[in-house]
Amino acid sequence: MKIECPCCGSEIDARHTEAMSTTLRRIYFVCEDCGYRTPAGFEIIFSLSASSRPRDGVNLEVRPSSTLRGAVNSRTAATREVST
Repeated sequence: MKIECPCCGSEIDARHTEAMSTTLRRIYFVCEDCGYRTPAGFEIIFSLSASSRPRDGVNLEVRPSSTLRGAVNSRTAATREVST
């Protein structure tokens, strides 16, 4: 995983992750350009669909979303013609 360095604007790389809970991880990032190092959080906050294999003790709210817009419908992977 890469994100933009908040200090110099370069890409910073995820180097290590640490489980905090079933749905939360701490990710450690390092910028090779300016030496900046930082932890960040990554959390699964809800589901877009129910799991076919639910896990005991993990209860994520299901919030169905409307169909995504754009050149590709991510739910079906069907492409639309784009006129130029």
